Amino acid sequence: MAAPEKAIHMAVARYLSMSLPLRAVWHHSPNGGSRHVLEAKAFRDMGTRAGWPDIEIVWDGRVHFIELKAEKGRLSPAQKEVHAALTAAGATVSVCRSIEDTENALRSLGIPLRASIQRIAA
Repeated sequence: MAAPEKAIHMAVARYLSMSLPLRAVWHHSPNGGSRHVLEAKAFRDMGTRAGWPDIEIVWDGRVHFIELKAEKGRLSPAQKEVHAALTAAGATVSVCRSIEDTENALRSLGIPLRASIQRIAA
């Protein structure tokens, strides 16, 4: 993960821990990065999938995904394919480039937040 995207990811992780409802569960699947070839094969054999979004959120019986990108980051072909498959399966996928984007995406999904970036920054 490139440094700008990693910084956004870590900030969003802190924000989700503070803001999501207590009944919500979220997770990051560490799919990227360099791995030994045998470890990478084992991960693929266990179901790791290229293009899987960065964050999974389960709330109120629904699954939402967030793909984090740096300001100029672009979706890979594998990400476009997986995002389309997840959407077809009934999940939502939001591409976010900041904490503010993330908050807006969560609000648009109707997830009641315990904290707001505006209140945290004040």
